[in-house]
Amino acid sequence: MTPTEKAAYADRAHSLGLSLGQFFREAGAAYASRNAEAETRSLAEAEALEAALRQLERSTSRTEQSLDAALAELRAALDAQP
Repeated sequence: MTPTEKAAYADRAHSLGLSLGQFFREAGAAYASRNAEAETRSLAEAEALEAALRQLERSTSRTEQSLDAALAELRAALDAQP
């Protein structure tokens, strides 16, 4: 960190009534907390996507079965024509 950056951080820490060390400790804790929250959200989103994918697979399977049945009926109807 440059001396200018350190001075800016020291001014910010002082304006909050914190030592520079405490300022960085709290900043680190806040960063870790946000990362944990983001990880929790990412996990929840991944689980939701997995559930949606399972539902899509079931739906696709049912659609394929319906189409197969419809094609079989169509073939039977065509075969029954004179």
